[in-house]
Amino acid sequence: MEQRYLVLDSPNFLSLGNTDGYLTAALEDIVANYPPRNKYPHEVLQGLWSGPTGAAYLLLQVSSIKPDLIIRGQPAEKWARAYVMAPGSRGHNLRLGSHGCGISDEKLAYEAVRATVSKDLSHVRDFVSSVSQILSVEEYPDELLYGRAGTLYLLRMVRHWVPGSNHLVDPAIAEISNTIMNRGPHWKWHGRRYLGAVHGDIGILTQLVLTSPSLAPRLQPILERLLTIQLSDGNWPSSEESGGTGKGLVQFCHGAPGFVVSLSAMRPHFPGLQDKIDDGIRKGRECIWNQGLLKKEPNLCHGIFGNALALAHGPRREHFLAVATPENVARMKSSDSTGTVFARADYGRSYSALTSYAPAAAWTWLVYREEDPKILAYNDV
Repeated sequence: MEQRYLVLDSPNFLSLGNTDGYLTAALEDIVANYPPRNKYPHEVLQGLWSGPTGAAYLLLQVSSIKPDLIIRGQPAEKWARAYVMAPGSRGHNLRLGSHGCGISDEKLAYEAVRATVSKDLSHVRDFVSSVSQILSVEEYPDELLYGRAGTLYLLRMVRHWVPGSNHLVDPAIAEISNTIMNRGPHWKWHGRRYLGAVHGDIGILTQLVLTSPSLAPRLQPILERLLTIQLSDGNWPSSEESGGTGKGLVQFCHGAPGFVVSLSAMRPHFPGLQDKIDDGIRKGRECIWNQGLLKKEPNLCHGIFGNALALAHGPRREHFLAVATPENVARMKSSDSTGTVFARADYGRSYSALTSYAPAAAWTWLVYREEDPKILAYNDV
């Protein structure tokens, strides 16, 4: 099998200079090449996964963290409104459940992001009404991208951003959480027992615990078991079926990076497991350092950006990010005769918040200095 990661010849750590320009350039790339519109082709509407709704939420986060930042003449908050509140809004034309009920469902994501931007309780009611329609649909999975864990994230997101919305979202949170718990602990996606952050157990646990910390004691046996199946190299298998003979995926959606981010986020809620969690994080970070400088175009889901944010604050994280600067990406692509280094990995979805270079770079340059930086649309609220 072709090696998935880069091995750089230099024994020295690479370092970053001033990165403020990288953040501004990435955001300007988005608004210039993927501007707000009154109507969008149906195929680009992919919730927080890809498209204008994801762009709006990213820009909302930018406006909160850097309120004085100006992007092509406007503050980030105005850009967020332009993407999600434009006249001729697309909301009434959306069909619920076209992409499951997770963060990739455009109707749920659009209504949630519209509420977070507007802070309007009537928009919260519209969103909760849509959530109520998916409660009885048995065939939806329980994972993040297409399933109920993603619905939980959206509910938590609205609760975080909209003052006074608790009484509207908390009953839905309780019902969705109970449904997920009752369907577990052997959750499946496409018939397999996935384990990672986007499609599997650790992602489901993370959304349950961050949304309702009181559930942690009931979930502790599941988390303890996940800690015991960490592989000798510090990675986790992508699925229960693959065991120790899987593809060796070291990326946020499958493998150690997603586990490290999740364990760091959940650690305060499991005081009895903190030593085991710390050991798992330490081993996972060694795996990321050894195998995580991925060849795919840098992104959050399965690229260097997501892996870098899972590393400890310090020279190793900076080294990964220095490899992923625009200058280095261009240089390494131009000098690669195989066409495999930093090839696009966005599944054809331009300006995807998770898998495209510019949006992922914007989020990374926004948060990478934090001790434990978060992943957008996962544990950022």
